[in-house]
This record gives sequence, structure tokens and C-alpha cells, in this order.
Amino acid sequence: MKNQVFLFAWAIVLSAFWASYNETEAGVPPTAAESIEGIQWQLAEVSGGAVSPPGGVQTPFVSFDAARKQVTGFAGCNNFFGSYERDGTSLKFGPIGSTRMSCPDLQMNLETEFFMALEKTRAWRLKDDVLQLHDSEVLARFSKERIDGVTGPIWQWMQTLYNDDRKVVPPDSNNFTVQFREDGTLTVKADCNQKGGIYSVTDEEYRISIEITHSTMAACPEGSLEDEFVRGLSAASIYFLKDGDLYIDLQFDSGTMRFSK
Repeated sequence: MKNQVFLFAWAIVLSAFWASYNETEAGVPPTAAESIEGIQWQLAEVSGGAVSPPGGVQTPFVSFDAARKQVTGFAGCNNFFGSYERDGTSLKFGPIGSTRMSCPDLQMNLETEFFMALEKTRAWRLKDDVLQLHDSEVLARFSKERIDGVTGPIWQWMQTLYNDDRKVVPPDSNNFTVQFREDGTLTVKADCNQKGGIYSVTDEEYRISIEITHSTMAACPEGSLEDEFVRGLSAASIYFLKDGDLYIDLQFDSGTMRFSK
């Protein structure tokens, strides 16, 4: 009788061990409810193939907003948005809307595969900081992307120095700010208006692209630098940190914006 009790208890221990082991191997995290939101996920693989966008084209990405249950991102040619439902490790995307730009075939093909992967997704897994979307098989893999040292603080615009030696300095830097969030969104104060948008980075080359997607519509005073500030952000190309300040080089090597905390 004692042997039977011992064997029964040992069987329970083994069963619990293997359940825990299999869950870990599957990549299901113990804090699944907080694992995918608040991070910008860069597409690394889709339909079994590695993703390598053409030079100068940003990498597709996806971000999850837990508060609004909204997903936003860039699919290879167009920005997109939609809803999602997640319960534990189950995941399903609602209808996806997007901008309507036309791009070369390589980008359009990548975008089509990306959207097909989102449509088929029924679950997610997280293993070694890699996000997997899958149904019966892995549909896409994503890696984390962040701007170390840049996300979080509110950056005040101090000046823009153009390559023709023209320098623009805001009268009050507190009225011209940008804050980068880890989920790939940003908030902007441009004089009398509040704006928002999305950004994408490539850490290897310190490249950054910024898109302003929405804004309040107040009429700023005559002579406001609102438009100049927004044009600069929208022309962002490369970023770097120096002596605690953030510098953003503009496209076509046309100038540099400087920000301080």
C-alpha cells in the first residue's frame, strides 16, 4: 500500500514538472496579460522567410494599445490600424484599415503577407524576447525595438541648424516638445496644438522615421513655429545622443534639430 501511495505521489510530481516544462518550451509567459502591450514589435520573419526591406525603407512593425484594444503599425508600404482581442495567449485581430499608398512590388508583396499573417492569427507566444503569431503553425516572428536613452523623457526643441547656416530657435522651448514611447507612438506639443503619431527606428544605423497622424486644430498666433517644428519632425532621418542632448538629422542632409530634457 505504501508503494502505491509513493508511486501515485511521484506521478503527480512528474505530471506537474512536465506541464511546467512544456509551458516554458512553448514560450507561454507566467505574466501573459502584460507581455505584448507597450512595446514596438519589429517584423523579423513572415511566412517562413526572413524580412529584409529595401534600403531606405523602414521595417514593418506592430504595437498593441491595451487601454484602447487597438493595434497600429507599418506593414511594408502603408500604416495600418485596427482592433484586437486577447485572452491569455489567444489573440485575434479585427478588421484592419490602412492608408492607400502604392509601392514597388517587393514592398507590396511583403505587406500582403504581413496582413495575411494578422488575419490568420489565433494565438501568440513569447520566447527569448521574440513574439510569435500563429494558428496551427508560426505565421510571423517579431523582435523588440527601442531607442535606448530616448524613450520616456519629454524632449524640448532647442534649435534647428540648417546646412545653409540658417538657425531657428523657438521663443519658448517648453511649447515645442516630443516624447517617444516604447510602444512606437509619440506625443508632440507644437506651440498651441497637441499632436500624436508613430515612429520607427533601426538601431544598427540609428535611423528614425516619424509620422504625425493627428492633431488638435487651434489657430496659433501669427509667426508661430508650429509648422516648422512639425516639418522638421516629419523629415527625421538619423538620431544620436551627445552630452545628454538628442540630435535628429533631417532628410537629404538638410539640417539638424537639437533637443534637451
